[in-house]
Amino acid sequence: MPSHFRLSERRGMEPFAPQPTAAPQAQTEDYIDLREVLAACWRQAWIVALCVVVFAAAAIAYAMSLQPKFTSFATILLDQDRAALVELISEQQVEALRDGIVQSEVEILKSQELALRVVDDLGLTARPEVLNTSPSPVSVALGAVKSAAGGLIDALGGGGDTPTASAAEAADQTRSLRERLALKLRQNLVVQRIGRSYVLGLSVNAPSADLAQEIANGYVDGYLEFGRAGDAAALDTAVAWLRQRTDDLRTAASNAGRALEEYRVENGLVSVGTRLLSEQEVSELMSQLILAEAEASAARAVAAHGADAVAAGPEAALQNLPSLPSAGPDGAMEALRAEFLSLTRERSRVAERFGEAHSEVGAIDQRLSDLERLFFEEVKRRAAQAETTADVQTRRVAALRTGLDNATADATNDTGAQYELMQLQETADSYKTLYQSALTRLERTVSQLSLPIVAARVLTLPDQPTGASSPSKAKFAALGIALGGFLGGLIGLTREMTRSAIKTAADVKRVLGLPVLATMKRRLAWWRRPLAGAGRERARTNALRAMKVAVDAHAGRTGLRTVAFISARPGEERAQLAYDFAAMLASHGIACLYLDIAQEARRAATDVSLVELMHAPELPDFAHLTTGDLPLAILPGAPGGARDPGETAVFAGSDRMAEVIAALSEPAQYIVLDLPAASEGPGARAFAEYAQTAILVHRAGRAGDREVLAVATVPEWDEKVCGAVLVDR
Repeated sequence: MPSHFRLSERRGMEPFAPQPTAAPQAQTEDYIDLREVLAACWRQAWIVALCVVVFAAAAIAYAMSLQPKFTSFATILLDQDRAALVELISEQQVEALRDGIVQSEVEILKSQELALRVVDDLGLTARPEVLNTSPSPVSVALGAVKSAAGGLIDALGGGGDTPTASAAEAADQTRSLRERLALKLRQNLVVQRIGRSYVLGLSVNAPSADLAQEIANGYVDGYLEFGRAGDAAALDTAVAWLRQRTDDLRTAASNAGRALEEYRVENGLVSVGTRLLSEQEVSELMSQLILAEAEASAARAVAAHGADAVAAGPEAALQNLPSLPSAGPDGAMEALRAEFLSLTRERSRVAERFGEAHSEVGAIDQRLSDLERLFFEEVKRRAAQAETTADVQTRRVAALRTGLDNATADATNDTGAQYELMQLQETADSYKTLYQSALTRLERTVSQLSLPIVAARVLTLPDQPTGASSPSKAKFAALGIALGGFLGGLIGLTREMTRSAIKTAADVKRVLGLPVLATMKRRLAWWRRPLAGAGRERARTNALRAMKVAVDAHAGRTGLRTVAFISARPGEERAQLAYDFAAMLASHGIACLYLDIAQEARRAATDVSLVELMHAPELPDFAHLTTGDLPLAILPGAPGGARDPGETAVFAGSDRMAEVIAALSEPAQYIVLDLPAASEGPGARAFAEYAQTAILVHRAGRAGDREVLAVATVPEWDEKVCGAVLVDR
């Protein structure tokens, strides 16, 4: 990749500037500058346009040579409501449509089996020529080459007589023709799902509009019939299998029930509900034993508490009495207890008031002793009653345990028979369940088979095309434009990469290493200037001002400034630019001496020239050389009829030339030298000693980079060139 197409990674450093040598690890990576690439393609726009036109014309011509094709379109809906309708009528659970099922229907429409069915339904084997399409010019050329090669091989090898085809070979040919026609149909068929819906779009291409509609109708009818036939065949097979399975299960269930009843009768096994009588008896005795043991434990606990209460004596009888159960109501004991508590409170009150020795206190104590004796008698009675209850519960537990042991012994004797009975019962239940399930499935399947419901329906019938769908001239033209644009851009980019002419400001910086003072358009002829507008002239004026700023910066702020305009070849707008620069200075009141050494453009006529002044006894003053009211003195290099820049170069190194220029430029602030092009001889180098600074003028694409570089790097101009002006085409 040329360096002017690369963009350095270091910011603030020009791509053309030489980089100092550094270690390999310190080198920076360069990137392709896309702006330069696009600018290069734009400069080669005529090549891109030419390639686009040629390729677009060739693509359109190729499209017009192809046989047109017509497309018929139809849409098929995979009915989602079918599942709800089937479940409503037959209670058959139909699986809802999923993405996989929809994709399967798409593949069915594309299948070879459906294509063969369409071939048979439309009778295409009897008229295979309707699907033939005229080949493209490329195919015709390749076919002609193959035919010529085949004929040459047959001629060299000697062809024999063609044998007569047998019946088997004829059948094979018919089958092969049928498969080829189906393959053609599949190639001309496009099936796709429309969005995320259950609608399938079907389009068929054919050489004629009627044939396209006919094939599309054949595909729609064949698909619906294919679905109905497939469902019917599958349901018929399922019904036959379910009938046989139902009969087998019914027989097996009947045999299993008969064997169960016979075994139960033979072993005397009586069932109560779902269990044997011995099992139920053991279960009930076990439950009663557990309850009796719990009650006996509670009774023994109460008897032990009664014994403890009796052992505690009469003093604790009142406290232990409530914790002992009573066989009847405790209303009398509650009344005595209330009386005892009341007397206790009365004794405390009397003793506190009258003393312990009072007779009332003694009477109360006697009554309290009688009540404690009654309480103690009640405690002993309840303790005896609890002991009796505990003995009864203990005897009941023993009786239940004896009965449970006897029942368990009886149930143990039926263990083997019971296990066999359980196996027979499970077998009979299993066969019965299977039979019921199969019978239900058979009824649902038969009801579904009788439903007149199809899996899909046609939303849009195949239409008859009104025009050819392919080849699309717009698509071929777009393809030709794209290929032409790509190839043209590639060619233009290659030309830019291999060119040597300086065309852009980046080329000036890269090749010459000079700053670009201005980029200007060519000066228009006088009759075209009003059409250009004021903007173009304003841009040219700003460019001339930028050149003055660069000259002042290079030459210094004081003294006479001399600036030379140089170029590699003539006709690069250098003469006009030098004169405009001098005129711009004069228009601002700056005295300027314009030396037209190159004499490429006719200026205001003067009666003297620089060559004539070499031998003149007296020199004219500055005012004599001016034209009009501007302080601009114009002096050509040679006489008006000569126009030979080389003649002026002869006197350039003489003392007289230095005296003449010094005398004429005494009142001037600027001297502008319009020097001949370097290709016209040594005139520019001869006058280099009279210039403090120089401006290199280059017209884009006119001179090569080496030629321009040779002008800018000669010793006479190497340090004096302050910049370059690029004149666009």
